[in-house]
Amino acid sequence: MLQCIDCVLIWTENPDSLAKFYKDVLGLKVAQKLDHPEDTGILFELPSGPQLWVGKHSEVKGKNQDPARHMINFLVDSVDKTYKELKEKGVKFIVDPFAGPTGNGYFATFEDPEGNILQLWSMKK
Repeated sequence: MLQCIDCVLIWTENPDSLAKFYKDVLGLKVAQKLDHPEDTGILFELPSGPQLWVGKHSEVKGKNQDPARHMINFLVDSVDKTYKELKEKGVKFIVDPFAGPTGNGYFATFEDPEGNILQLWSMKK
């Protein structure tokens, strides 16, 4: 039945504006842009794992009202290094870098412009 997670979807009322953050700040590569009256969005390619879709949805308005419900976790080489680079770009961090409570790596948690929660993680600080 289920084989893998193919794509993570982030819905918004303004995909171009939100996608700018993922492209310009996080450095994700645009794989495709779709501008159709019934399906609009930007697909991002990641080096491995699922793709990321930032698309328009008629039921989504404004900032995320329940941001802790879902969290996208990005593997990085170094949490501290990536944290510093993103802070310099003005990214709002909710939680500064910390060691996981079970000793299973390092983490830092931040928000995109619409309040969706994202996290960095690595085995290296």
